[in-house]
Amino acid sequence: MQIRPLTPDDAAAYHAIRLASLKDFPTAYVTAYEEDAALTAEQLHERLTPDETGVTFGAFDSEQLVAIATLVRPERQRLNFRTMIVGMAVAPAHRRQGLASRLVARCVQHARSLAGVEEVCLSVTEGNEGARRCYLACGFVPDYTEPRYFKYEGRYYDIQWLRMPLV
Repeated sequence: MQIRPLTPDDAAAYHAIRLASLKDFPTAYVTAYEEDAALTAEQLHERLTPDETGVTFGAFDSEQLVAIATLVRPERQRLNFRTMIVGMAVAPAHRRQGLASRLVARCVQHARSLAGVEEVCLSVTEGNEGARRCYLACGFVPDYTEPRYFKYEGRYYDIQWLRMPLV
């Protein structure tokens, strides 16, 4: 399994895994399937162009993209001491093989290389115990729960924020 930063050349594979995950596990994400389905090729290329505010990593089984995670750093000066892992997705056939943990580790490694970054944060939907256990095993600690963070099909979902101090 190879893990590397994605580039605009990976846009089609990235979009496929992202849309499949949004469709199959809608309560794991704040983003709606329809929102990402409407992205243009230009928007996808922009999303996958690594820069100082973000990079998306992909895990490949041979040449097939099977898992993704994005590390985002806020541009705002008062917030850029922190990075966030967002958009974690692992294809169902490749779950329980340690890919999520490896992607998290790669994101954390990259965060450590960024000057001034003191912590990595992420969130998990309450009830998504598999993801939560993974993040705790990676060294994240629960910070707080935000109630009614998003609404899907008439139901509100809470999210738990987790944090990993780097200093």
